[in-house]
Amino acid sequence: MTAEIGVLMTMEAAWHRVPGGTGRVSIELARALSQRTDTKVNGVAAFHLTKPSPDFRPPIEVKKLLLPRPLLYEAWSRTSFPRLKVREYDLVHSTTIVSPPATSQPLVVSVHDLAFRRFPDRFPQRARRLFERSWKRVLERADAVLCPSAATSADLLAAGLDTERLHLVPLGHDPQIVDKEVAVGVRERFGITGDYILAAGTLEPRKNIQTLIKAFLEIAPRTEAQLVLAGPTGWGTTPEALLQPVDDTLKSRITVTGEITTTELAALYSEATVFCYPSLLEGFGLPVLEAMSYRTPVVTSKGTSTEEVAADAAVTVDPYSAHDIAEALQFLLTDAAAAQQIADTGYERSKLFRWDKTATATVEIYRKLI
Repeated sequence: MTAEIGVLMTMEAAWHRVPGGTGRVSIELARALSQRTDTKVNGVAAFHLTKPSPDFRPPIEVKKLLLPRPLLYEAWSRTSFPRLKVREYDLVHSTTIVSPPATSQPLVVSVHDLAFRRFPDRFPQRARRLFERSWKRVLERADAVLCPSAATSADLLAAGLDTERLHLVPLGHDPQIVDKEVAVGVRERFGITGDYILAAGTLEPRKNIQTLIKAFLEIAPRTEAQLVLAGPTGWGTTPEALLQPVDDTLKSRITVTGEITTTELAALYSEATVFCYPSLLEGFGLPVLEAMSYRTPVVTSKGTSTEEVAADAAVTVDPYSAHDIAEALQFLLTDAAAAQQIADTGYERSKLFRWDKTATATVEIYRKLI
């Protein structure tokens, strides 16, 4: 019988104002590990008086530390305190780049990307400094570093990580069954009446939504499709700023949903005519995988991890070219047979990525460390 591995996992991302992909990965990996018989997982987080939003409630027991997040992150990135109590665990897994101090047990750190180095002007200065300090701590502290894509792997090696500690573990997605009545209700709530192009994710500069809007304006005279931007506002932009260049006659065809539930997002994926994700850099690109799992044809960026995830199951574009994006959108909106083929290919590819597979690969790395 295989011995049970005790894991103490950081879950602070679930309490972030915008948990985003990092929060989603923390939740889903914890869930997948907790469903196994060979791992026992508990969480740790900063001091909070409130719970995370329902979609980001940790599926495991989480112990709260005494420090609130700003102080905890500063302490962990600058000092060797506060240390975690790890006597009853076999290892610690930090699910973000902001990792706790080393202990007597092995430390595993998930690093999703180094976007703060590739695009420093697209991050707040305070966050960039925190991430830089945290990356240096990862190099000092981590016994193993997990990353989700070959693109991120190359960035980590270039940033000084040795190959012996680096492990590529792709992420997963387990699609929901979408109730047709729910899908109709979501359409009604957001005023979506016909075909639409969907973009999903946090509204922030590196998601490149401004270029997508330019592409939509280019094709707007040739299509009746709407553009739906689904997701919370992050930093560095606002819905008002994004829509400022848009003529008033076209603003009615662009919907910004704001924060939505995972059920609403699943409905939007399943109903979309095309999904477009022209991000400049991602660690993995969960929205691309999610869209494919709902059999929606995808347009995404060349030369990024999202192209790696999609492989030949998407139309790839130059994310800096609004015209390139516009041509891809027009192609999928007007060629139903091609769109269906891409959707079917994407759906089949999405089956390769499930959270139980991510958990299995993660446990294999755990076992090498203990």
